[in-house]
Amino acid sequence: MYKVIWRYQVKPEGVKEFLKIYDSSGEWVQLFSRSPDFIKTELFYETNAIQYFLTIDYWKSKKAYKEFYKANKKEVGQIDAMGEGLTIFEERLGEFITK
Repeated sequence: MYKVIWRYQVKPEGVKEFLKIYDSSGEWVQLFSRSPDFIKTELFYETNAIQYFLTIDYWKSKKAYKEFYKANKKEVGQIDAMGEGLTIFEERLGEFITK
């Protein structure tokens, strides 16, 4: 299994809109769900500060993930643009595999 982990700090006034895009039924999951190789996305938030989030996207393989992004470049860009202005920072923590 292939996992991509992201960390975000969201502006307090942007949390509600951020959740519409990034939660388990949000815009990203709706797009990713078009692929039979997408497994799920988990969204976590920091218990002491609601504006800090972590997402983990689960895919069957790195190849499937990369091919999906390449084939859906336009839609990925559109959803990415929806999130701009909502965050103070966004950081890709890494890509991981399960052995």
